[in-house]
Amino acid sequence: MPRAVRLLLVFLVALTCLGAAAGRRELTRASAANHYSHLARAWLAGRLAHEGFPPGYKQGRHDDWARVYTVEFKPSAGLEPIRGYPCRRADCLERRRTEGRETWLTTDGREVTVARRDVLRRAGTWYVTFPPAPALLMLPGVAIWGLGFWDGLFTVLLGALIPVALVWFLDRARGTHAGRDREHLWIAAAWTLASPACWVTSHGAVWFTAQTVGALMLTLYLALSWECRRPLLAGLCLGLAVASRITPAFAIPVFLVEWWRAGRRPLALVKFAAPLALIAAALMAMNVARFDDPLQFGHRYLEIRWQQRIQELGMFSLQYLPRNLEAALWLRPQVQAGGWPWLRWSHHGMGLLIGCPWIWALVWARDRETPAVPAAPDASPSPPSGRLSRARALALWVAVAGVAAPSLLYQNTGFRQFSYRFALDYLPMIMLLLAFGGAARGRGRRRAFALLVVLGAVVHLYGAWLWGRAPGMLFVRDMWWPFTPLTS
Repeated sequence: MPRAVRLLLVFLVALTCLGAAAGRRELTRASAANHYSHLARAWLAGRLAHEGFPPGYKQGRHDDWARVYTVEFKPSAGLEPIRGYPCRRADCLERRRTEGRETWLTTDGREVTVARRDVLRRAGTWYVTFPPAPALLMLPGVAIWGLGFWDGLFTVLLGALIPVALVWFLDRARGTHAGRDREHLWIAAAWTLASPACWVTSHGAVWFTAQTVGALMLTLYLALSWECRRPLLAGLCLGLAVASRITPAFAIPVFLVEWWRAGRRPLALVKFAAPLALIAAALMAMNVARFDDPLQFGHRYLEIRWQQRIQELGMFSLQYLPRNLEAALWLRPQVQAGGWPWLRWSHHGMGLLIGCPWIWALVWARDRETPAVPAAPDASPSPPSGRLSRARALALWVAVAGVAAPSLLYQNTGFRQFSYRFALDYLPMIMLLLAFGGAARGRGRRRAFALLVVLGAVVHLYGAWLWGRAPGMLFVRDMWWPFTPLTS
């Protein structure tokens, strides 16, 4: 089968499955959390901030919008106006209650405590804090259709491109001989239907669109980095992945190992670094303009119920690690004896070892690259070995660990999810470890891997189907189960 036809079929099958999971209602309207459409519209109007209140504010249903206050004081207070947000730590709340004094945390890192009667005016400015690359991609659509742009369909289309990128890369790097063409299809199926990508990419909303764009760009980065084939495009794709989700920045070791193996050409390293540096500079300039800090994307200003926890424990902390590990790896559904449905999921999702059983194939995916034997001068070229050297395997594992670490130390688990969605930030590397490690090589391995993929697909298609139709049938009533709040 011609390669172009094969890739087109992969795209159409993925698009059909994801579109069916989403449903017509999700695909033919703007999502309730279309933050990127609002950000794109603000850019078209020449603004970095949102105009007025965010949608749903008056009904108390605005999700993950950030507010930065400008506070002016009476002349008698002797204070200059400040930009910042209210302190919600326990000591600040007690001071406000007993002394009538409020504390503000400023954008330049200070704490300002003042009597409430000395505050003359408070004005809030609202921002979209998520890294902006998806808004850039949506800009033409928003320019034409405005806030009615179908961000759900946009997300599904991009989600259907990820298995295409996987199959294209693996076919090129490993070849399609000896049954490897079928192996690559099973790897693509594991990603598309039997991982968090199934429900994430089939439902448009700011969090899911960000992860879909980030995963697509990270997959393209890995493909373009291999053998240091396209360093400029590899740097551009990694930059766009970082501009969607910050954590893929820790996947740089993959390119560095490929660059080293390919001869350590300085020009290739410059080509790779140039787009990364430009994108980083643009992101930092935008952060300074909005939040007076080049490294602050604005999550500290989110108007969310977790603000006290963030201010007391930090955005990242080792105290979050135990529950995040459980959510990522072994958190299970709750069995209910009261009738159908007999299983309900935690709002914190389901661990990968349960919801993605094919990931256990890493246990037997250990094929390693063998040294090449010089061929006779008149011999025909041998097909690609399709195996990993130790350096490549180590680079992929280091990238997985580096990308996963921030999420495991983050202040929430990815809350309100069917399975652990933060895994999409590093699962592209896992897919390569499985493919090059021979997880589906040979009849026995392939059957075992296929069975695990089918089991994962049944579970994730069930969740994706109900997510937008009857979420009340998915989740347990106790929002915290099985965790307790780390702070009140």
